[in-house]
Amino acid sequence: MVQSIEMTDIGNGRPSNQDAYLMKQREYKGKLYLLAAVCDGMGGLQRGEIASRYVIEILKQWFEEALPRFFGKGDISKIQEDLVRLIKKINSNLLLMSQGAEDAMGSTLTLLFVKEHHFFVLNVGDSRTYWFDRKRKYVTTDHTLVQLEVKAGHISKEQARKDPRRHILVQCVGVTKDIKVDCYRGRIHPGMEFLLCTDGFYGLLEEREIYQVEASKEQMKAWVQKCFQKVKERGELDNLSCILIKVPEK
Repeated sequence: MVQSIEMTDIGNGRPSNQDAYLMKQREYKGKLYLLAAVCDGMGGLQRGEIASRYVIEILKQWFEEALPRFFGKGDISKIQEDLVRLIKKINSNLLLMSQGAEDAMGSTLTLLFVKEHHFFVLNVGDSRTYWFDRKRKYVTTDHTLVQLEVKAGHISKEQARKDPRRHILVQCVGVTKDIKVDCYRGRIHPGMEFLLCTDGFYGLLEEREIYQVEASKEQMKAWVQKCFQKVKERGELDNLSCILIKVPEK
């Protein structure tokens, strides 16, 4: 089983916490199955809170009730396909739940699934998953207007960090009929680390401040707490949440 730290904070400027997260793991015949997810809800009043918690509740139900049918069968790709279908169904359900309301409600979603020696990451919106593999750092791509501008070469990554449009999403779960779920796949190696987080967590951190924690669970917790303190002292108004996961060394 892996070590993990999960933490959330309402932040400096929100009346409620619209973030939600899930961390579940279990073994079947000596094989690890793990599902972690972080969501950042959006919508008027408490609708964002409803949306993010709905996403997490459906994923939790899937892990407990649907995942066992994949035990001992095939490779991880079938599980990935099933979760992508589930995310699209969640998207449709949130659209139905918003009918007749003045405001839409939706949520970002970044998700990690591990089966024994393999993993995949699914992402919609601007919450992120970072993973550290043999000293290299990888990260999901944000579904934001400024990221499209960066990709087109109109602005630099540094300019994007301060652009007033950086929080404008071009895609999330529950707002548009069609969504594209980004998929990333890889192989698990001893000592790997994963960080799932909302934009409230990473928004005011420099990229160099997000690194692999070569440490015990207690030190992992201290690192997360230090990051929370930093972003709040720097004036972050949003909710902030993260899950830090460490694969054991051999």
